[in-house]
Amino acid sequence: MGQRILALELGTDRVRAAMADRTWNALDLVGVYEQERASGEPDLSDAIARVVGAAGSPDIVISALPGEFVAKRLLTLPFSDRRRLQQVVPFALEEHLPFAVDDAAVAFARVGHEDDSTLVIAAFARKDDLRRHLELLARAGLDPKTVTLSTLALAGLLARSTNGRNRGAHLVLDIDHACTSMVLIDAAGTPRAMRTVGRGLSLRNGDSQSAAAVILGAVRQTLLAHGSDHETPDLVVAGPSAAAPEVRQIADALEVPMRNLDEFDCSTLIHSARSEPIRFAGCVAMLLGEAPDKPLELLNFRQGEFVFRGRSGAIAPLRLSVTLAAAGIALALLHFVLSIAVGARQLHLLNRAVATVTAPALGSADPATAKAELAGKLKDMNKRLRLLGGSLGHGSPLDVMLALSRAIPPGLAVQVDTLAVDDAGVKLEGRADSFATVDQVKKALERGGNLGAIQVDHAAAGSDPSKVDFHLSAALRDDAGGF
Repeated sequence: MGQRILALELGTDRVRAAMADRTWNALDLVGVYEQERASGEPDLSDAIARVVGAAGSPDIVISALPGEFVAKRLLTLPFSDRRRLQQVVPFALEEHLPFAVDDAAVAFARVGHEDDSTLVIAAFARKDDLRRHLELLARAGLDPKTVTLSTLALAGLLARSTNGRNRGAHLVLDIDHACTSMVLIDAAGTPRAMRTVGRGLSLRNGDSQSAAAVILGAVRQTLLAHGSDHETPDLVVAGPSAAAPEVRQIADALEVPMRNLDEFDCSTLIHSARSEPIRFAGCVAMLLGEAPDKPLELLNFRQGEFVFRGRSGAIAPLRLSVTLAAAGIALALLHFVLSIAVGARQLHLLNRAVATVTAPALGSADPATAKAELAGKLKDMNKRLRLLGGSLGHGSPLDVMLALSRAIPPGLAVQVDTLAVDDAGVKLEGRADSFATVDQVKKALERGGNLGAIQVDHAAAGSDPSKVDFHLSAALRDDAGGF
């Protein structure tokens, strides 16, 4: 189970409530409750206690201040920062207050944007009225986190439940036995006007014609002041007296379509909410202020000296998600540690296999450098093999010397002092009796066919004037078939 949220509306002689269970990703309606004040009870505290007894103890309480205690204004302010709004809104309302600003409790909610400006519904109530409201709830053992207006919450519920399928303006009438509140919503779901009339309709008393006339006059004034000739709003009714026959007369007099709020599907916002009677619509709408995802911004009179100091419970619905996240992190850490352990084991086995394979050639060598050491050993061995055995088909150095001695005719007056054989080829250094003899040696080696291009690198008179010192170089041919 998640966190229990209780929303309360207090009338003159009855209490209506809705309880929801909030989890980390959903808001489920548990039930709705209504209790009347019994004869002999001085106030609603006992009725509130009976509601709590039926619904269960809540974790968070939201209550609605009666609309007739609150004055509202729609303000357009050139910024959206909440801190600046808190500083400016009381001064913007000061000229509308019928009493000293120090005696007013002020609240506001951002309801929309126009260009770079913010639309704000601001409200003020006497501090004494708010104090009595909180004391009444305290006698029932409740301390509300939010004290708001249910009619504005209804506007938010309607704007979200339409979800783009019911475009157009709407005038919401929240009709109680003692008063009627109305809010005009444009096609975008933005409140454009709010008003409360101190007259309501009663289902028990059929003589409500005078009250209906007062309500009709207030509705007409609101539409004339804020309506549009191109956008006639539908009338949406809610509240305990929404089923009164005078409501239909009001719609007929206005010549506008009338719809009940329960025609709008809000089950995606609050599960199981669609089947509840519309007299609890205000309570259900207030629950959206504690929705786990994109909560509805409500007016809240718990400001300043009335600020809520209890537990907000904001973390509680996240316990499951935090637990799941912690479990996921633990599993990821375990996977990481196991991966390191498996990798270390594989590295150990690989090093041992490398050491076993390279031991005959390298002895006790570091497996990390075994490849480089083997490559060096192979290079040295190939070089030695070329010099000793001729691994590339050139024959051994002795074979090269034998082939050179056979290629040079015995009668040539040549003395070879140095013969060098390596991978680069053959180099001869010696002395001849003339330059012609050096040329004959070159031609004889070329006829042998075992050498590539032969170059005379040096030929000059030496220390003995009768002799010529010479240097010859030639590449070994791979295709010579061996020496």
